[in-house]
Amino acid sequence: MADSSPDLGRLYRQGREQVADLVRGLTAQQLETPVPGCPGWTVHGVVSHLAGVATDAVNGRLQGIPTPEQTAAQVEARATTPTPVVLREWERTGSQLEMLLTKSEGRLVAPVVDVAVHEQDIRGAVDQPGNREGPLIDLVVERTVARFLNKVESAGLAPVVVVDPAGQVIAGQEGSPVELRLSRFELFRMLYGRRSRAQIERRFVGADDPGAYVPILAVFGPAEADIIE
Repeated sequence: MADSSPDLGRLYRQGREQVADLVRGLTAQQLETPVPGCPGWTVHGVVSHLAGVATDAVNGRLQGIPTPEQTAAQVEARATTPTPVVLREWERTGSQLEMLLTKSEGRLVAPVVDVAVHEQDIRGAVDQPGNREGPLIDLVVERTVARFLNKVESAGLAPVVVVDPAGQVIAGQEGSPVELRLSRFELFRMLYGRRSRAQIERRFVGADDPGAYVPILAVFGPAEADIIE
């Protein structure tokens, strides 16, 4: 059972350090690689957004999830700043954000989700898979999949059980008429719009209309085109 009040500052720091370690090992060409999970952004742009979220949050310019206009401004403001400099900014303001997240006692989860999602966006773009299991992925899945199942019930759709490839129940009631079959990592990516409608629909078994589940599964998206990672 997951801790109902995890130390979000510690988890955010874990994600930040994982991203920073990955990015420091990339070439200049890789830093300019387009990121399929974030259309219009390069790897450098994703790092700029992450640094911008931390800086805006600790300076009182951000409440909750940033708007598209805010994220665009974060990326644009750092477009010509060398990536190592952006990483140093993120380390400085991110360490301050971590203290705020820890004090929130589990409430300010959005920055943690953001760093977890964008780490995998970068890894997918540069074909360096990793960190597909662990507390960061678990936190995002557990915080989000319950909302999906509640929305299924509210929409009057047939109940869903989410099962992994080995048949172990991830969420939902065993014996439900519809199964969503996939790994926790695939579920994590689907929940945050990193899979297309077709990719999502193929994972449902026993649904008369799998497309009806798509808009209530994905927090963002789904992606316009298939994303293969």
